[in-house]
Amino acid sequence: MSKRGENIRKRKDGRYEGRYAAGYKQNGTVRYRSIYAKTYAEVKKKLYQAVNQQHYNSNLFQKRLLVSQVSDMWMQNKKPYIKQSTYYRYQTVIRKHINSYFRDTRVDELDQVAIQRFTNELVQLLKPKTVRDVLAIFRQILCYAQEQALCGEVPMKVKLPKDDAGMVKIFSVTEQQKLVNYLRQEPDLQKLGVLICLYTGMRLGEICGLQWKDIDFTDCVIKVRRTVQRIGTEGGSTRFLIDTPKTQKSIRDIPISGFLMRELRKFWCCNPSAYVLTGRGEFTQPRTYQYRFKGYLQNSGLSGDFHFHTLRHTFATRAIELGFDPKTLSEILGHANVSITLNRYVHSSMELKRRSMDLFSVV
Repeated sequence: MSKRGENIRKRKDGRYEGRYAAGYKQNGTVRYRSIYAKTYAEVKKKLYQAVNQQHYNSNLFQKRLLVSQVSDMWMQNKKPYIKQSTYYRYQTVIRKHINSYFRDTRVDELDQVAIQRFTNELVQLLKPKTVRDVLAIFRQILCYAQEQALCGEVPMKVKLPKDDAGMVKIFSVTEQQKLVNYLRQEPDLQKLGVLICLYTGMRLGEICGLQWKDIDFTDCVIKVRRTVQRIGTEGGSTRFLIDTPKTQKSIRDIPISGFLMRELRKFWCCNPSAYVLTGRGEFTQPRTYQYRFKGYLQNSGLSGDFHFHTLRHTFATRAIELGFDPKTLSEILGHANVSITLNRYVHSSMELKRRSMDLFSVV
């Protein structure tokens, strides 16, 4: 039996149930919700929190908050659960794209038409993948607003741009060999870093954060444990952050080939805390290393729309051509799943197409 003034009862299954009014049905009757717990004290506490949250949500709805205000609330709610780099990336996306577009718009005014117009604006300014990333964050903000009773359901069935992931250019076998030949002429630590990425698929930030203690010369393994990246700050400036890699899957051990092992032994450093690219305690800035890589391309006679990430895409493509198992390749690259590896990072070269077509000659 419930105590006077409390809508709490003990059920036949031994649990306690607390009920509270959560609004009205279309016919005008009160709609109730239930909360369950193993003890009376626990359900009473949960019931108190639910009633207060209901009152809090009601007050928020009456305030009719702007999109920018709700975005700030969502960010503060996410902050304890995401990496610092992710937090500032979200913050930048919200400030530059979402809040700037919906500057004076209340969240309860949003509808399908407004979101499609926003999407059309993004398509004119950004690459397809970036558009999808912005909309993914915006979708989370709207879901949060609905959970907090700040607006009704806002469908996001917008027309999205086609993914441009397949447009990345890779080195052909001839171009790759030309680059390798150049890097092995008058070798140094910076050129060694490019070779490491070309033969392991490591990311730019990961090679900038690689230290000599991360290379196991006994077991021939590179341990990817950190990344260097420039992030924005709340004040609008930027700073460098040394953090764990992109995702949990990105923390990985990569076996080293015999060829790359021989190159690494030429530069072995007795200071385990020294960064591989510098041989000192200071790291190379990712942007600086990108510029240096562009110089290597020019000096080796390679022209075209190549960038540092081309090394990673080329490694993935060569690996498939050599017969790598997709699951193994996915783990080496540090991807969350195999589909990312196959859909975004493996590009069918003319050599692979020709080899595949030649299989018909034996039928």
